[in-house]
Amino acid sequence: MFHRHTKKAKSTGSKPLKDLMKISTPDQLLADAKRQELLHKIMESSALDNSRFDSCCMTLLNNFVNHCQHLPETANSYYALPGGLLDHALNRTEAALNLVRQHLIQEGADVSEEQKLWVYALFSAAILQGIGKLQIDFKVDLYDHNGQSLKQWNPLLESMFAVGHHYQYEFQQAHEDDFRRRLNLMLARQLMPASGFAWIASNPQVLAVWLALLNEDWESAGTLGALLIRADAIAIQRYFSEFMVRHATAHGGRGNRISTFVDSTPESTDDLERLIGIEFIQWLANALENGKVMVNKSPLFIVPGGMLMSVDMFKLFVREHPDYKNWQAIQNGLLALGMHRVGADGNYVSRFEQKGTKQMHTGVVLADYAVALPNEMKTYNNNTGKVASITATELVHTAQVNNQFTQQHTAVNPSPLLQLSASGNWQQVEAASVLQPGSTRRV
Repeated sequence: MFHRHTKKAKSTGSKPLKDLMKISTPDQLLADAKRQELLHKIMESSALDNSRFDSCCMTLLNNFVNHCQHLPETANSYYALPGGLLDHALNRTEAALNLVRQHLIQEGADVSEEQKLWVYALFSAAILQGIGKLQIDFKVDLYDHNGQSLKQWNPLLESMFAVGHHYQYEFQQAHEDDFRRRLNLMLARQLMPASGFAWIASNPQVLAVWLALLNEDWESAGTLGALLIRADAIAIQRYFSEFMVRHATAHGGRGNRISTFVDSTPESTDDLERLIGIEFIQWLANALENGKVMVNKSPLFIVPGGMLMSVDMFKLFVREHPDYKNWQAIQNGLLALGMHRVGADGNYVSRFEQKGTKQMHTGVVLADYAVALPNEMKTYNNNTGKVASITATELVHTAQVNNQFTQQHTAVNPSPLLQLSASGNWQQVEAASVLQPGSTRRV
């Protein structure tokens, strides 16, 4: 089932080794058969000779492994089991290189040196995507070979492998996307092999796109940005599909249907909600592929920041799945996956005005919407009324410059002016200490 991460006690003194995770070498972590298969496919798609692949790709991958070790990608959504961060990166990278070969390099043609550089830029960005989460999403405590506490790990200064023998971790609650994107750049530079970074830096255009990819500035990243978004979605789709197959096998081979759970099923309510969320996403992808639902036709619209779906989308799912009694359960299942956008006011419901018609549309915005896209679907043009076919990668690319909707923001009060205390903390200025016009502060 979904992996649960319980909060670890504060690390003081020593701990039994059985309660800690052992720090492994890259060879040990990459020895898994599925990971080796992905590595083989990545090497073939890179079009690099063995020597350059070892120096530029494997060195980066080994550095990445020394940092991420057995850490999961998420606490309780996709790739949530130990090693999930590595598995997600490998699946995303394999999918990205497969896409770039399909879209940018003609089949059967020799790959030029310039094309190899672009492929390497995508490879390294795919491996390192979101790497800043190591600094802000995790609290990792390091231990020696006897279980004696060493210190809290700082990813910006060193790898886990360079310091400790064992570790334990817990997830941090706060998620600061802007901060993480800035950290992506710092950690990426730290983990990049000298030869690989020098190769990227030798071409200003490649360097600019590479930095945009790491900064998750998808519009500036252009075509490679769309390919990386699509590749990440494919990696998550793989996880969802494999998970549902494992779940069905564990529950008597009932296919991907999870609405027939009996009372004796051991999963928690949270687990069941996430399973419903996965089933909804898979249903939506099929509905788009079969033309039952169209992009940019109610109840589904591409808006700035993701895909907006109104309650009618969840009601449509319930009509086709009468075992479910209400649409709120389906919406809660989607929200449980944590892939939706939350407004500055903390609300998950967003309101958008459609330009031209001035119609208002309200619903949940699926930020990681590419995971709900099939390879090809229908899209509706609100200006001409025409229906056209579009691939997932094309849709992702055009969505970066979508200007058909304007979000109606809820007023949020600005943060108050802060002052720095003697202890180094920022705190709110007391009303009595605020200077009035024409007054002076006594020093």
